[in-house]
This record gives sequence, C-alpha cells and structure tokens, in this order.
Amino acid sequence: MKQTILLLAVVVLAASAGCKRDENPPRVDPGHAYFPVDTGRWIDYKVDSIWRNDITGVTDSTSYLLREKITNDFLDAQGRTAQRLVRYMAADNGSWTPKDVWWQVRTPANAERAEENQRRVKLIFPPRTGEYWNTNATNVGRPYELTYLAVDVPWSVNGMSFDSTLLVKTTYQNNAIITNTYYERYAKNVGLVYRQVDSTNTQYLDGIPKVRGTWYKQTITGYGH
Repeated sequence: MKQTILLLAVVVLAASAGCKRDENPPRVDPGHAYFPVDTGRWIDYKVDSIWRNDITGVTDSTSYLLREKITNDFLDAQGRTAQRLVRYMAADNGSWTPKDVWWQVRTPANAERAEENQRRVKLIFPPRTGEYWNTNATNVGRPYELTYLAVDVPWSVNGMSFDSTLLVKTTYQNNAIITNTYYERYAKNVGLVYRQVDSTNTQYLDGIPKVRGTWYKQTITGYGH
C-alpha cells in the first residue's frame, strides 16, 4: 500500500512539474532590434549608382555619401507612432545637406518605410528563414515577394563587425530578358547596413543584346546615436 501511495505521489509531482514548465515557455525574440526607432540615431553610407541604356547609348554613374537620421516621432494617418527620417548628402566641404525626408513605423508584426512616398513592408516579425511577404502590400505597386535568406548571422564590412544580422532577398525568378536583384541586410541595434537593388531589361536587336538597367549599392560606413 505504501508503495502504491509513493508511486502516486511521484506521478503527481511529475505532472505538476510538467504543468509549471508549460506555464513558462521560453521567450521568443521578436526581432524588433533589427529596426531601431529611437530618435537621434543615424547611419552613414557610401552609395554607388549606375544606369545604362544601350538603345540610346547613355551610360552614367554616381557615387556619394548618404546619412539617414531619425529626427522625431509623430502620429501617422492610422494613429501609430512613426519616425521622421531625414536623408542628407555630404557636400564638398564636409557638411551634410538635406536631400529628402522619408518616414518609418514599427509595429509588433512588421516594419514599414515610406520610400519616395511609397509605403513598403521592409521586415516581418519575428524574422525566420522561409518566411515570405509582399513588400508592396501597403501600396498600389505590383506584388513583389521577399524572404529571409539568413537570420542572426555575423557580418563584417568597412572595419565594422556585427554579431547578429539578417539578410532579405527577393524571390523573383529571373529570366533571359528581365533580371532583378534585391538584397537588404540589417544589423541588430543598428538597422540597415547594406542594400543592393539591380534591375535590367535585355532586348535582342538583330541578334545583339541591348541592355537597359540600373545598379544601386548602399553600404554602411559609420553609425551613432
């Protein structure tokens, strides 16, 4: 009888311990630190841009220094707390001249940015490889699907090392005529550290390929708060 009572007590204790474990599941990092929203934060970039049109014979390029700075909070049209993002270009004398103003908002589910007045979903939370979303879900543009290629991986550039970064890419299937390349890398507690957006259209005239396209690369050179 004593053995039976002892066995029942062990079973009850084991079940109780199991319930306690269920009541306190491990916390999942939502990944919000990949998209900081605190006022005063800034990031400097080196931008390289090329455009080419074989049909018109026009090819050109430009390189410049860009700074993006969160200047203040405000309420957007949906009543959400958003941030004003002022973008500056470096002048020849080393000063920063305002270029344009974007804005951004981070919700528990995603991160949005208004780029050239086009709202885009940049990230979804929590970030996981194999997750997919339409970056143009908040505008009237054609659907353009993105996914996470890597999450929480180290990365280094320009003498800076980041312990945790995530890499976003497009799932667009390229073909012999249209090629799209889209990569954005974000570092935890920093934000966007690298962007590459290339788009080409190749037409064949008398068997000769004629390329029209743009190539854009934006790489972090410094940051602060």
